[in-house]
Amino acid sequence: MKALRRRRFAGLLVASILSMLVVVWLFLPVRFLEIVDEQSGRRYGLFRVEEDARIRLSWIHSVERTPWVEQYQIRGTKLILTEVRVKSFGAGVDVEAPESKVEGGWVVMRKMDREFDALHFIHSRRAGHRLHLGNRDLDLKSRVPHHASVEVRIRKSPRISAIIE
Repeated sequence: MKALRRRRFAGLLVASILSMLVVVWLFLPVRFLEIVDEQSGRRYGLFRVEEDARIRLSWIHSVERTPWVEQYQIRGTKLILTEVRVKSFGAGVDVEAPESKVEGGWVVMRKMDREFDALHFIHSRRAGHRLHLGNRDLDLKSRVPHHASVEVRIRKSPRISAIIE
């Protein structure tokens, strides 16, 4: 009888400890890339990201009609602009980049290290906006309506928020 009670007690103790660990794990803050509508707050996407992950935003420039690609690195909840690639040097191109060179027909600017709380743009299917997280295409075309005012930001919140939101 005593052995049975000890086994039950040990089982309850193990179950209690495991339950506490799961609760702690669910409420630990993690980093997410969030795509939202700036006007309504509607969420178009929420993706788990790690420190130093890379994000690439690309589109066709509205005036020059040539490709434009910006690369960012995640540091904390900030987006750090690390590289810009353009096919032609025209309207809106930053001429103050610390390092610029031509590579394979692209003007490539590096080492800007500019910090942003969020990226803001008007999503246009005509401009072909694309957002990549690492090698993953986040498929803005199917997620975001044409001409929506978009904000892309990094936020920390409990892991469980991705499950319940």
